[in-house]
Amino acid sequence: MKRVVYLSSKKRLIYINAISYFFPETSYNNTQIIEDYLKYSSPEDIKDVTEDSIFNQCGIRKRYAAEVEETAKELGNKSAKKFFDEWNVDPSTIDYIIFVSDALDYKGPTTACVMQYDLGLPETCGAIDVLHGCTGYIYGLSLAKALIFSGQCSNVLIVTADTPSKVVHPEDIDLRAIFSDAGATTLVSNQKIDGMLNYEISDFIFGTDGKGEKNLYVDRSATKNAADVKWLQQHEHIPGGLRRGRMYMNSPQIFLFALRKVPVLIEQVLEKNNVKFEEIDYFVLHQANGQMLEFIRKRLKIPEEKFIINIENIGNTVSATIPIALKEMIEKGIELKKGNKILLGGFGIGYSWGATIITV
Repeated sequence: MKRVVYLSSKKRLIYINAISYFFPETSYNNTQIIEDYLKYSSPEDIKDVTEDSIFNQCGIRKRYAAEVEETAKELGNKSAKKFFDEWNVDPSTIDYIIFVSDALDYKGPTTACVMQYDLGLPETCGAIDVLHGCTGYIYGLSLAKALIFSGQCSNVLIVTADTPSKVVHPEDIDLRAIFSDAGATTLVSNQKIDGMLNYEISDFIFGTDGKGEKNLYVDRSATKNAADVKWLQQHEHIPGGLRRGRMYMNSPQIFLFALRKVPVLIEQVLEKNNVKFEEIDYFVLHQANGQMLEFIRKRLKIPEEKFIINIENIGNTVSATIPIALKEMIEKGIELKKGNKILLGGFGIGYSWGATIITV
């Protein structure tokens, strides 16, 4: 572990200290998903699709897919092991692990408990799963901050990982074009650490509207309308067999939801943290869809140089989009100065939404 600078107990500051991410080896460009679309779709349902039409619709040219038997936990583990090496962090210093995913290994045991063993974390480490999607990273940050602020621990590892490719039918090319598999690991601490990010976490805003349940959901994935023999036999010819369920999305309704809620979310988080709109140096929102993000940017009149869109060669990695975008800002040479403020916002499946502001 790097040298620690301890803070006065009079003021409890909590930080995002480090981020790493991991992508599977296999990736798909627009040509390849069109080939799969033509192969696995009924002839009467096929519509004209081109590489350019896909890109114009979602702003994505490349996305990643885990191997058939490779789970979200395994992607999360790989991101965490990369994190320990990249940032020279000793696993024994971790007090708590939060695994955020829509794709847990089991109903029981808790996947985070298995990850504790996989990653060599101490037996004194707490472990919890957070079953959440697009807003999952914001929830993970808020829980980590609460655990540290309450004095229960000092170093929380948030692992966000998802494998949406496993629940998308190749004929659903609109979904196949968007979603991507990845894992990301974030260290949240009660201390600044030399050579690390040291982004101070501010207060949070949350929102929930469960009536959006059927506008984005994974059918046949759990106890409600569980997969049966007929379902499994019906999809035997598809790679992976949709054994983990099938995603459905009402795209127009999801688009309208985002356009309605995200501007209000940004206004509320600014007000809660007593920050003016013009004081935000960068906006990092959930990377849902390039076209959607550009709509939001224009509606809010956010300058392009302040608005991060990194989806083109990554895709929508669900709970991992925000930490990946934060890490890529550094990797792409965006110069962050002391005092810079970054607004983080998640929104999507649930419906759920949430935001916070971090300060360099």
